Amino acid sequence: MNKLNPNYENFVRSFVSDDHYRMNINKPICFPNGWVATTNSYKLLWFYDPEFVNKENVFDYSKNEGVNAEGVMRTFKDEYEGNKEPIGVIKLQDILDVFTQIRMIPEYEDKYVICSQCDGSGEIECDCCEHINECKECNGEGEIKCGEDETGEYHFPTNHSIVINGLNFGFDQLDDMVTIFTSNGINELDVYESKETKGLFGVKGEKIFIIVMSLYGDDFEKKYNIDIK
Repeated sequence: MNKLNPNYENFVRSFVSDDHYRMNINKPICFPNGWVATTNSYKLLWFYDPEFVNKENVFDYSKNEGVNAEGVMRTFKDEYEGNKEPIGVIKLQDILDVFTQIRMIPEYEDKYVICSQCDGSGEIECDCCEHINECKECNGEGEIKCGEDETGEYHFPTNHSIVINGLNFGFDQLDDMVTIFTSNGINELDVYESKETKGLFGVKGEKIFIIVMSLYGDDFEKKYNIDIK
């Protein structure tokens, strides 16, 4: 994506963590060599922009701010420095087509009714001595579980995976990534040789790369393979 694109900064910041317990990755991390990382620890966007350190709301790693994302990227240094070519290209529409095949699983929440024994107070008055006791019918809660209701929210099946270059990826991770890329006009990604549990992808013709962590194990009920062209 061209740096002059008005959505450029929003795009690269889309990958920062929104976990308030992980404050050291909630901003872009700028390194002295001009590379910048945005990460939520499951995905890491790595792009070259020496001027980004001059923007507001960033970490400057030379001042010991942020985490050492450069250490994570070191495994793929030949790739992002242009010394190793991609093995092919994936079309993001192929991943979107998988999502349309999936039957989303509804989420439920417990349904309760007011306890008829205590009328919702959680307490019962003894008939003989007028002593107040906890209602045994509802354990003092005032309500009794009577089933489940759908919340209106849905999630992907957790026992399925999308396979790219031999690695299994979770639907949630790829859904988020594909949505961000395609909404910014990026419809295909270069694919590089996988290393350990990490898949590396790149935006063709740009110094923009992304590492996506794969799932552990290989025992999935269903796998959807994405062709590398």
